[in-house]
Amino acid sequence: MAAKAPVLLVNSNQRNLQLLTEFLGKEGYSTIAAHNYATFDQAITQQPSPGGALVDIAGFDGQIWARCEQLRAAKIPFLVISPRLSAAVQQAGLTHGARGVMVKPLIIKEFIGIIQSLLEE
Repeated sequence: MAAKAPVLLVNSNQRNLQLLTEFLGKEGYSTIAAHNYATFDQAITQQPSPGGALVDIAGFDGQIWARCEQLRAAKIPFLVISPRLSAAVQQAGLTHGARGVMVKPLIIKEFIGIIQSLLEE
């Protein structure tokens, strides 16, 4: 069985990155963590390239959408994670290539199902 492509995790909160990394690791996923724009930029171009990405927009400014465009250009499917339900965030996420927007707090069972479907596309 081929190894799963790594999942790029983008989150400005390093503790949240650690928790997501541990959780996805228990599910058999390898991850690439990015907590700022520099590590995000580096992760997009590294090999092996991420099979998908989770982008938590909390703590980032409007430049996050340009990074989302880079994910789309690199054909890396991604989901946006937002701290609140907002039509503007949903519209921006979809406009910039997100496959969907998830609102915190994440429900673990649903979260794993969504990750699996994101990486299978």
